[in-house]
Parts: sequence; structure tokens; C-alpha cells
Amino acid sequence: MRLLSLVPVALSLSCQTYDFERVVPLFVAQTTDKTIVASKRLKPNVMLLVDNSGSMLLPVNPADPDCMVTNLQGARVLCGSASAACPVATCPTRSSELQSAMGAFLMNSGTIARLGLTVFPIPGTVANGVLGCDPSTNITVELPLPTSDDANTEPALNATAQAVNTEVQRLKPQGGTPTAASLEFLGTYAGLTESSADRDDFRDDLVLLLTDGLPNCNGTNANNLCTGGSATACDCTTGQGGCSGTDPMRGLCSKGCLDRDFTVQKVKELRQKGIKTIVVGFGAELSAGSGPAVLDAMAREGGFPRACPDATDAECGGAPGSCNATTKQCATSFFQAANGTELGAALRKISQGFVVTPCEYLLKAKPSDERYLTVLIDEVSTVASPTTFSYDFNANKVTFLGPLCERLKASTPRHPVSVEFRIVERF
Repeated sequence: MRLLSLVPVALSLSCQTYDFERVVPLFVAQTTDKTIVASKRLKPNVMLLVDNSGSMLLPVNPADPDCMVTNLQGARVLCGSASAACPVATCPTRSSELQSAMGAFLMNSGTIARLGLTVFPIPGTVANGVLGCDPSTNITVELPLPTSDDANTEPALNATAQAVNTEVQRLKPQGGTPTAASLEFLGTYAGLTESSADRDDFRDDLVLLLTDGLPNCNGTNANNLCTGGSATACDCTTGQGGCSGTDPMRGLCSKGCLDRDFTVQKVKELRQKGIKTIVVGFGAELSAGSGPAVLDAMAREGGFPRACPDATDAECGGAPGSCNATTKQCATSFFQAANGTELGAALRKISQGFVVTPCEYLLKAKPSDERYLTVLIDEVSTVASPTTFSYDFNANKVTFLGPLCERLKASTPRHPVSVEFRIVERF
């Protein structure tokens, strides 16, 4: 009797229909990549912090025979000092190459961001061999006035870019490299730190540091050779014997020592205020010695490390293993340039990071089969079609199409669109 009573129930259940949502079993590896799209993100504030220290007078290629000149004492020496200037026409200097690269960049890309300029050290007198160590205390070219959007701002941005270029072309290098104190000054600059009703909170604030030398000029540096400090810890930045500590009157006991920790700390403090720092090292000697480690530490703390979005070593200079395919970041976090051509390329690469391309996505992980990719827009599952998106399995690239692409383009920081990719990597 009990068995017979179960039959009608079973038959009844067999007549019902159910709507099932496809789910991924828990034992299957899945990657979720969620992006908040605000394609009309406002152009960032970018304060250029330009190193104008005396080492910028050095030639970009010290091995060039055209860079040997006769000094005031009649001896043949490598050019690159106030008493032995380089013939720029035949021996380009770091300063002349920077001016050339910046001129071209500002002419062609002056509206890519809201630019300003600060120079360090402050021009002054370098007497008796003492470094000119005065950091930035004023803004050379102010950032454009705050606006609620970027509509019709191109003329003003172009004018500011030209003002920046004019000042860059006037630079006359001298003195030391007070990087830390100059970064600290920018942390007090209202153009990078203040919000107002006329300013959108989603506009990024950036410092773009262009430096050819190692930071120094810290009078409170713990590595003080005149008080028995270690020469190894000092890591003198002023040339062999320049920080011997035997002549305290020159003031190089601590100021001539490498100022790594304090400088990295100031980059970190800017980041805590919401200001990212992009680091560009300019000069051939930054490929060896203490230079790479210091600038790399600054770039990592700065929050804008060099990236390789296509996961190729070519994006990081070409050396095998220079791109981490998992994190899509270069092994060297700062941008390096040995001459004007490389500096121009670095500036263009950096500026690409300011541009949003909301309709194309290279996925961070690849599904084991193209069927195992789920796309959600504002948490709603979306099926591939001519009016939504297409997926190129070989390139592992999603391209949004038609109305959906237009919707992403129209998104704003106040009205963003959530784009989520759920990827089954193994099945």
C-alpha cells in the first residue's frame, strides 16, 4: 500500500518544469574580474616635478669623443660642468635631450591631462663646492583652475602646456637633488589636495617625477660621515671622495649621502593623501648601482608602476622575464630613459594610462572553453550578440558592441557601469 501511494506523487512531480540557472560547481577553478567603468573619467591633474640639478649638464653618451673638451686649465676633460660646458650641437646633454623630448610631448599631447610644473632645486649660488640644496617652495606653472567637467577646456589646457614648455626650455641646471623635500612641498599644494564643489572627486592627482640623479641634500640624514658614519651606508652621490667627511665646511657630511629612505617615505605620504607618483629615471647610469633600487622603491610606493597589460616582455624593455605575466607588471617599476628618444617613448607610454578604452577588455585569465565565460553588466548576466559583445577566444579579448558599448562610453564617475567577467579556468 505504501508503494502504491508513492506512484501518483512521482507522476505528479514528473509533470512539473523548472527554470535552472547554470552554476559553476564549487570544485571548479573560477576567476572573477570585476571592473567599475567610468569612461568619461575626468582628465587627471599631473604636476611635473623636474630635476634641474647640476648633473643634468652631463652628456647622454659619456663615451662620445665629441664630449671631450678643453677646460679653463687647458686640460682635456669630459664636458658637463659649469667650467666645461658641452657643445650641445655635437654632444647632447641630459638637459638638452629632456628639453627636446618634453617640447615634442607637450606640443602633441598637451591636452591629455591638466598639467603643471615644479622645478628643483631652486636656482641659487653653488659656492666652494657646496651643493645647491634648496628644494621646491613654489609652483613654476600652476595647474589649471578646477572645473566640474572637461567640456571646452582644450584651449586652456594647450595654453598651460605651452607655458610649461616655455619654462622647461629655460632651465639652467645647477646644484643637488633635494627630491624628498620637493615631494613634501607638493603634498601641501592645494591644486593636488583640495576638493571643492567645482571639482569632481574622481579626477586623479598625480606627480610625474623626472630625475636623472639619486636623491640627496638631506641635512638630517642619519648617514653622516663627519660623525663617524659608514661610507657604505652613506653611498655618496657626489662622486668619488665627495663625501669623505674630511672637510665639514663643504656641508657634504650628510647632504651628499644617498637619501633613499626619506624620499621613499615622502612618496608614501603623497599616496596616503591620494596623490600618486610616477617615476621616470633619466640618465644612462640609472641602469646600475644604487639608482635602480632607489627609483624602483619610489615607483612601487607611488602607485603607478610600469605595467605590461599584454603580458609580454617587450612592454618592459625586452629582457626575458621582465614582465610578470600573472600581475602584468614589469620587474622594474619605474620608467627608464637614457636619451631623448627613450624619454619621449616613456612619456607616451605613461600618457596612455590616462586614456580609458571602455569597449575592449583583455581578460586576466583564460577560460578552458569559450562557453565558460560569463559576462555580467550591473550584475545581470548578458549573452553574446551583435548588440552586446563578442569574445575572441584566441586573443582572450572581449569587445562590447552597439548599444552596450555606447552605454559604457556614456558612463561617468557618478553614474558608473559594473562590468564583471566570471571565468572557469579548468573543467
